[in-house]
Amino acid sequence: MPVLFTGATGFLGCRIVRELLSEGGDEPITVIGRRSEPELRARLTAAVTWLHGPPLPAGALDRLHYLSGDITLPGLGLTTEQRARATDGLTQLWHNAAHIRLEGDPAPLHLSNVVGTRHVLELADHAPDAHLMHVSTAYVAGRRLTGHILEEDLSEDHGFQTYYEESKYTAERLVRAWGSRTGRPVTVFRPGLLVTDRPVPDGLPDQPLSTLLRLVDAGMRNRAVRNASLIAFVKGDRHRGGTVHIRIAADPEGTANLVQAEYAARAMARTAKAHTGRPAAVRTVHVTHPHNASADVVPKTLQVRYPRLALSVVPHIPDPTPLETLVAQQGARMIEFSAHRRTYDRTHLLEAVGDLPDPEPIDATYLARACGNPDAPASG
Repeated sequence: MPVLFTGATGFLGCRIVRELLSEGGDEPITVIGRRSEPELRARLTAAVTWLHGPPLPAGALDRLHYLSGDITLPGLGLTTEQRARATDGLTQLWHNAAHIRLEGDPAPLHLSNVVGTRHVLELADHAPDAHLMHVSTAYVAGRRLTGHILEEDLSEDHGFQTYYEESKYTAERLVRAWGSRTGRPVTVFRPGLLVTDRPVPDGLPDQPLSTLLRLVDAGMRNRAVRNASLIAFVKGDRHRGGTVHIRIAADPEGTANLVQAEYAARAMARTAKAHTGRPAAVRTVHVTHPHNASADVVPKTLQVRYPRLALSVVPHIPDPTPLETLVAQQGARMIEFSAHRRTYDRTHLLEAVGDLPDPEPIDATYLARACGNPDAPASG
């Protein structure tokens, strides 16, 4: 039962691969990525070896095979012979590769997430027995701020907060149309914002939360260069100096769906196993946390990064200070992701994962560890 996997060396992908390996069996898992085959092997081996989880069976890593390719190229840049080998007898095709970019030029997002998905679907045409596992995002709901999002809901009526969301929405539309046209089995996974409280070693794929925080860091550092008074807050000692109170304009009742990456990977692997052999259909699964994180997730996260700032969420700031304006500008993306009052249906997920326990709550202590606070208590 050969498996083909794109995006295996990413933050979520390496965790899914480890779950698949931990299930046992001897079916080969072929990993396609843009790096050379030795580089792919070294990166994925390091990630799988470092990750926590059930012990891997003896020889599990020998099931992994590597193929240098690029989803942005027609045919993934594979030769006819390579494509034939990769799709021969294929039973599962996991499409996890994606480009995550929250600001700037949308062209790279379209190329990787939309055109790349189209190329993967064309490859899937050569594997008639393969079940397609497509990793999307719960944030295809875009600017729909309220209501209960059903797993089959997919609409652009409310628009999108970022080009990333729009590109993933378009990719999901392609996948659904392909599944309907071909009559092939498709499982679409929509995870929430993935997080982990385990410090990620240098060289291994980092979490999306770090991408958001780097945007804030970059803006704060750029402004600090021009404003000496900000240097204390960007480079200040965690334990020294006064505290400055900052208001953040956001919906105090807003929420964000954060879910542990380890839980998401395990839930996806279980769902894939449960869906295998079912009648062909397109099934969508919200891999989300049962409880959204409250609006104070933004100040809690930023306070870990800038411990001399005391932040609070208010509906409106009529007279923002320069520092409040700066925080609002640089933290805009994080604020947007915590401005929802919507909830997510998990019916299909719970049907598939069986007795898998719900993830633990994501609280201030968890977020402190996720943001790299060395003083936060370790998880028990």
